[in-house]
Amino acid sequence: MVNEKQYRSNSLLRGLHILEAFGPSRSQMTLSQIADEISVTSSAAYRFVQTLEAEGYLERDPISRTFRLAPRVMQLGYSYIKSLDVSEVAYHHAMRLRDETGFSVHVGVLKGTDVVYIYRAMSQSVMVSNITVGTRLPAFATAMGRVLLSNLDAQAVDALFDSYVFEKFTDKTIASLPELKKALAKDRARGFVAQESQLASGTMAIAAPLTDSTGQYVGAINVSGHQTQLSLDDALIDQVRACAAQISVLL
Repeated sequence: MVNEKQYRSNSLLRGLHILEAFGPSRSQMTLSQIADEISVTSSAAYRFVQTLEAEGYLERDPISRTFRLAPRVMQLGYSYIKSLDVSEVAYHHAMRLRDETGFSVHVGVLKGTDVVYIYRAMSQSVMVSNITVGTRLPAFATAMGRVLLSNLDAQAVDALFDSYVFEKFTDKTIASLPELKKALAKDRARGFVAQESQLASGTMAIAAPLTDSTGQYVGAINVSGHQTQLSLDDALIDQVRACAAQISVLL
């Protein structure tokens, strides 16, 4: 049997780990911080950083002597998003759903244990759900993620969440794999998810699946908003499901 690990490039992995280390709470890092992040010496980190900078993935601030992500990283992300037919097909219907309901509308796909947001039609409301395109959120704690996970069989769910650490974001957040599987069974039977957010208190979301010609879930669409404005009533649920069905026909 071939050992796939022996073909992995540690240098490539460390370069990727450097890029993944940047985020909203850490938009810039010094060379020593990068070295600590990937557990190498400063001289070794310097080689990785120089390569990433030369290839356009990092930018150096000559004054603070820190590094930040460069536009080429964003180009990779948008190339991935543009390659997904789901976002292109869903565009007009998602915009119309936003205009009809007044709530923010998002489209997402499942990637491992995360849901990746690939399209957003943002509401003009003052209290708005402002999740940007490219955001990854834990699928078990989001309406779209739950919809997408409900399409998987028990074995697939077990494989995905084996040894997974369920973070408790609110007092309503699912806390274990057995609890998740119980919720997914109900989601599967309903065909949609309508719930108070399990990520941040005060917001509500309704999500429905986007299916291909075989009936497989290839994405999900939701409306989300503040609990003082968005109620989980049947009329709004029907609107979201109708929109999802229209997109699914095109898929």
